[in-house]
Amino acid sequence: MTRVIAVTGAKGGTGKTTTAVNLAAALAERGYRVELRDLDPQASATRALGQRPVEDPAAAPSVPLRHARLPDGLLLLRPSGHALIGVEQHESDGGRPDAGAAALLAPHPRWRADVLVVDCPPALGNLTTTALRAAELALVPLEPTPLAFTALEDLADALTTLRPRRPRLRAVVTRFQQRRLLSAEMLAHIDGFFPTLLFDTRIPEDVHAAEAPGAALPVTLFAPSAPSSAAYRALAGEVVEDMDLGRPSGSLYAERS
Repeated sequence: MTRVIAVTGAKGGTGKTTTAVNLAAALAERGYRVELRDLDPQASATRALGQRPVEDPAAAPSVPLRHARLPDGLLLLRPSGHALIGVEQHESDGGRPDAGAAALLAPHPRWRADVLVVDCPPALGNLTTTALRAAELALVPLEPTPLAFTALEDLADALTTLRPRRPRLRAVVTRFQQRRLLSAEMLAHIDGFFPTLLFDTRIPEDVHAAEAPGAALPVTLFAPSAPSSAAYRALAGEVVEDMDLGRPSGSLYAERS
């Protein structure tokens, strides 16, 4: 069974796409078959992995990411495009899952993923809501600032309205600077309101993570020894334990033709 992680947040600029791309890559490095689904009409994850936005994301084939450090067939990307704006703006009837958005999360026809990582738009619209309904884990990249905390509260409230199911909510601190007093204060504030929310991993500010999309790679492959690479691998380890993912399937690339 494919396990679904929705990387989401009601506020942009928190490292959402960077987290989705690098968590997917770090899980693949562990031997899990991972598919990264880009549901953001801005197609940031698509561009970060060197692909162009597509005209019809629902019909677009998934693209394998190949790299010498990553076993073949462990990481695929389903690209996005501006056509998703229409899906995002569509209002589903009676709050039920929208069929157009749900089709974007349909299983790959010839390649079963262990984990589906969904990069959601930075808003609680139709696409994000549909992804959250399908997800087991809602992962929020959280910059330690007051505005980010407010957006987290809004998301937590929104999750309570989801039917028929809602995911567990967890967060990872991004753009962390150990010496910033505000970072420490905000972490204490978050722990006070959401004592089981935060993963232990802190994703540090790191120029390598900003440079990696220019090479069309996750930072874990672009700069394997970078601080952010180590952090994303640590996050992947926590996610494996938190979701009890079990033994990875390993490479099984059935699309080769």
